[in-house]
Amino acid sequence: MKVKKNFLEKDYFNRIKSAVVNNETFPFYFKPAVAGESDKKTLKQFYFAHVVYDNHQVNSETFHLLLPLLEKMDVKALIRIKVNLYSRTDELLKHYSHVDDNFKHKGMILSLNTCNGGTTIDKKFVQSIENQALFFDPSTKHHSTNCTDQQARWNININYF
Repeated sequence: MKVKKNFLEKDYFNRIKSAVVNNETFPFYFKPAVAGESDKKTLKQFYFAHVVYDNHQVNSETFHLLLPLLEKMDVKALIRIKVNLYSRTDELLKHYSHVDDNFKHKGMILSLNTCNGGTTIDKKFVQSIENQALFFDPSTKHHSTNCTDQQARWNININYF
């Protein structure tokens, strides 16, 4: 696991943030479970997502905006790109632990805002800080949280080789 603060050039990061967070028409879609079937048993384990790339195909015009990010990360092959939105609640919700896939690969979570939410990997909590990149192996058990101190927690999750 590696954390890089101020990962992107400020102007480029602000373009991404404006396109996603500050854009009232950016489409997010309801997902009834954060970490798979097991968390559908509670009404609190949900989020909103925008799938940019999955199953070997581009699903969103946002893909072109993210190309310089993928170049900076030296991505050889993409598995998935997803923009996540976790809504605020009165208490911090720890989502269920999960793996993204059962094979070793690379993952990066780019935080689009600073909040008290974050991601826990191997019992280490990494708080969401604007323009911070968290690199890790998503085949390692991990879990996300929402937040309590902002309207929402926004991030971009990329799985790749």
